[in-house]
Amino acid sequence: MKKMLSLLVAAVLVMGWSAPSFAGNPYASANIGIAWFEDATATAVEGDEEDKDDTVGLEFDSGIALTGALGYDFGCTRLEAELGYQTNDVSTVTESNSKDTNTEDGYGDVSLTTFMFNGYYDIKPMDDSDVEIFLTAGIGAAFVNVNEVGPEVYPWGGFDDDDSSTFSETTWAYQVGAGVSIPVGNGIMVDARYRYFNTADVTTRDDDDVFDNDPMNISFDSHSALVGLRYNF
Repeated sequence: MKKMLSLLVAAVLVMGWSAPSFAGNPYASANIGIAWFEDATATAVEGDEEDKDDTVGLEFDSGIALTGALGYDFGCTRLEAELGYQTNDVSTVTESNSKDTNTEDGYGDVSLTTFMFNGYYDIKPMDDSDVEIFLTAGIGAAFVNVNEVGPEVYPWGGFDDDDSSTFSETTWAYQVGAGVSIPVGNGIMVDARYRYFNTADVTTRDDDDVFDNDPMNISFDSHSALVGLRYNF
């Protein structure tokens, strides 16, 4: 699945960067929506034979996603630079090893701050309409912030510093999506889209308690439903 998505990213970006050499029309856009993280599982770093069976699984509540972008519209293709943010609370934490598995209500949150370069391919399904369907893909960097993630240990929803993790790492990421654009005014479009987002692995520090006090690899992928405005200058 990830291989197919990577190929789609490459295809859409090639279409975007093959845009005509003449100057396009600049635009700015902003989107807001709901984001759902897939369940994430941290696994022992390769070569860690002693703890190779240890895993930590995270499930998430739905969260919020925000993006803002500046780009150029070349007609049927677009290129843009995008700044994004997503945050989701942890709903459950499952710690597992070769002997047992324990699932607890979760505490804390995971947030992503992203900087992406995106390509778009716009399609007009009807010649007599300005409504557009678009495909998009992008690649860039994600700043991953894991904030006080661990099992909820107190009745009022608190957490224990000795059994939680807070760390930040930067890694590569890609995204793919599709949507529809509807004109609502002079140079103004309403965009509605679906987006799939995925990061490469980040490695926890060896003192992160919820991650077994040993370095573990974990990646994050999410689905988003976004709506926003695009203004063509």
